[in-house]
Amino acid sequence: MKKVLLSAYACLPNHGSEEGTGWTYATTLSMNGLEVHCLTKKDGKSSIEAILTSGQYPNLTFHYVIVPDWVDKFCHSNLIGMYFHYIYWQWSALKVARRLNKIHNFDLVHHVTYGSIQLGSFMYKLRKPFVFGPVGGGQHAPKAFKRYFGAYWSREWMRDWVSTFLQYINPGFYRSVATADRLVVTNADTYKLARKLRPSLPIDRIWDAGLSPSFLPPRPIERYPGNTLKLLWTGRLLPRKALELTIQALGQVDPTIPIMLTIVGGKGEMVDQVPEYIQRYGVQNRIHWVGHVSYQEVKDYYEHSDVFFFTSLRDSCPHQLLEAMAYSLPIVTLNLHGQAELVSDETGLRVSVTNENQVVSDLAQAIEWMYTHPDERLKMGQAGYAFSQSQIWETKIRRFIDELYSPLLGENVTVSIR
Repeated sequence: MKKVLLSAYACLPNHGSEEGTGWTYATTLSMNGLEVHCLTKKDGKSSIEAILTSGQYPNLTFHYVIVPDWVDKFCHSNLIGMYFHYIYWQWSALKVARRLNKIHNFDLVHHVTYGSIQLGSFMYKLRKPFVFGPVGGGQHAPKAFKRYFGAYWSREWMRDWVSTFLQYINPGFYRSVATADRLVVTNADTYKLARKLRPSLPIDRIWDAGLSPSFLPPRPIERYPGNTLKLLWTGRLLPRKALELTIQALGQVDPTIPIMLTIVGGKGEMVDQVPEYIQRYGVQNRIHWVGHVSYQEVKDYYEHSDVFFFTSLRDSCPHQLLEAMAYSLPIVTLNLHGQAELVSDETGLRVSVTNENQVVSDLAQAIEWMYTHPDERLKMGQAGYAFSQSQIWETKIRRFIDELYSPLLGENVTVSIR
């Protein structure tokens, strides 16, 4: 059985985002004929070990990389503190990896989280076949829309500045990109950045979002157009998610059109701003804000809505879009970053990002089009459901094994999915 060392700084069961991605790669790889050793933070040890003791993943071992307490204090302090913590953890993880490699002699090393190309990985130093990614990070929020970030634009600017700075000083970035046996990026913005350091070597493109089979409805959702068009917005209320842009567009929709926007989300820096947005754009009778709800309730909102709205100004590869399409929802979004690639003309409407007035007007027109074209939006929803079937985690990770791992391992990996 081939041995794989997985670097997953963020890795927790029953979580979304980076933490869920790390856990999904670790467990799924271990169920596909590989002996997996996963490096991660100590934070999730209790929840991880509680699952491992069940014997569900016999080919999976976790190794918890410990950093000094004074370093841990930086983790949640601010953006620079978080980056410092991550890079320090990477150096510590490399020491652990070298010790483990003397014992296990790994056949392949794969870095999965954090999925940021600028933050990089030091696993290339093991001089083993090395897979880096999927990684994003090449995308930047358009400056013409900085007002939607409010007081947090300075933090967004700092993120861009630090990301650029790391490209010059972080060897984990330029060495990983230049020397990885397989570099995997998740969107066109990151591909363009990677190509500068990798002008002739191949770069693979695989989206870093996926779906669990348990999330997918067994069949497409059948919808029957009602009198009111039901829009849905879900997510954390972060500055870059630009909920204000969605509400502003809603305020320009023809007032004679019966429409209701449900906002699912009650956490994030912009929570206190939502009532002001609703008041400013005069949409009090068109919005139902439910706040933070359970995972099952989110699925219920997906099932009982007509259109999914997503106006993030910076996103690598948004999971919400796949979830919405899994529930046969047509999409209205921006033609920007990851959403521009996940959504096609067959599954939704993408609005070009030009200037504020034009974007708001086009988003409003997209809502009106969805209302006046019920048959077309139902077809978009059906196409979205079909597309979501190809984005199952097991299928995506199997592609890693068959197309990326096997040539590096020198032989096919036996399939043993449970």
